[in-house]
Amino acid sequence: MNRSSRISKWLPLVLGALCVGYFGFHATWGDRGLLATRHLQDRTAERQLLLAELEADRIALQRRVGLLSGPSIDADILDEQVRKTLGWSRPDEIIILGRD
Repeated sequence: MNRSSRISKWLPLVLGALCVGYFGFHATWGDRGLLATRHLQDRTAERQLLLAELEADRIALQRRVGLLSGPSIDADILDEQVRKTLGWSRPDEIIILGRD
């Protein structure tokens, strides 16, 4: 067997193996590969949790705004907001600082 026939015999196999290796590498580690997809799924899960927390905060704020607006204003909430905003207190009061 001469050299050119040996090369022509193995060339398609080598080229095929190189193509499979190239596409396999990029399917795993490429910009849109398996690892990148997994990273995006993890980020999506984190953002979903953050979104749920922000929506819960929004609902709580809407509830407080509802108590401060409309025809019947909740006197306790109004008193709390006025004291917090203006810093007013009576001499006989004990002030406990909260998380707001």
